[in-house]
Amino acid sequence: MSGSGQGKVPSTETASKPEVEIISSLLAHPLLQDPKFVATAGGLVVLLLFLSSNTATITVFRTSKKTSRRSGPTTVLLVGPSDGGKTSIFANLVHNSYPQTHTSIQPSITTFPSSSPFNDGQTKQVRLIDIPGHPRLRDELKKYIKDASAVVFVVDIQALVRNAAAIAEELPPILIALSNISVAQNLIEPLKLQILAHKTDLLARSTSPSLKSPPDIPESSISTARDRVKSILTREMDRMKSARGGSGGKIESMGKVSGGASAGFFARLFGSGGGAVEGEEGEGEDESLIWGGKGQFDWNDIEGLEISFGASGLGSVSEGKEKGEREVGNGLDEVKSFIWDA
Repeated sequence: MSGSGQGKVPSTETASKPEVEIISSLLAHPLLQDPKFVATAGGLVVLLLFLSSNTATITVFRTSKKTSRRSGPTTVLLVGPSDGGKTSIFANLVHNSYPQTHTSIQPSITTFPSSSPFNDGQTKQVRLIDIPGHPRLRDELKKYIKDASAVVFVVDIQALVRNAAAIAEELPPILIALSNISVAQNLIEPLKLQILAHKTDLLARSTSPSLKSPPDIPESSISTARDRVKSILTREMDRMKSARGGSGGKIESMGKVSGGASAGFFARLFGSGGGAVEGEEGEGEDESLIWGGKGQFDWNDIEGLEISFGASGLGSVSEGKEKGEREVGNGLDEVKSFIWDA
């Protein structure tokens, strides 16, 4: 049966004829008749295919070569400005004591059994290193940072309010070194950094001194200290990022810092170059790993690092504290938990 609604179906030969003519005209183009052009174009195609294949291979290879630092005791560094309280924290963690301290002139290093914060009787060996905060001795950090699994940046919360810019300037070289190490070594777990608002107990208004050491610090004071140190340092890091044009510039501390976004790309692609930490002077460190892209500074933009904020306090030295004759409050709970998880 034939119907007026049925249209004519064009034959295959008729439908494909225009396409054949287009292809024929393209092949007849003068450039395609030139043997040199054809050879050059073919070479470029082969090169692009080769680079694409090798990029995929390198990506898979680097992913499969992730490394771990879980060999021997966990190394934790205490760093930060002078008079921040690093040595007092070191003495309390290691010796359970509260001695009168003064500005250190050389690193303090020891390995001690760190107790679980969950009171389950477990311990683990921790190599704790207290790095002096004196400007002439800060480069000591270069000797130990490559072996560190975690770093505690200790800040006197009251001093930070008064001297924010100078204290914040000490942070980028540490972030750059840690980030470059983590990216270059392709670690399974990121390196950890805790920014610790120390002497938080001084923020609490109390009519009588605490009989515990470390003292019990109200949760409201701990929360206030964390928020304050994060807010102040975020503001100062954003200022430094803006001063460097968003994501460029150099910071001359802990050795020479150089490189840029392009260096960081090739370092992450090939596992060397701009992202590597080379030699004593830190040549080849890629600063762009901590500043992120355009816009305001964001802690989450820092590559290869897990950053947290904590608060602590040891109270004042009083009778019996030097001998360990005291009850223990929560003043060091957050730093103890951080070290345990490192």
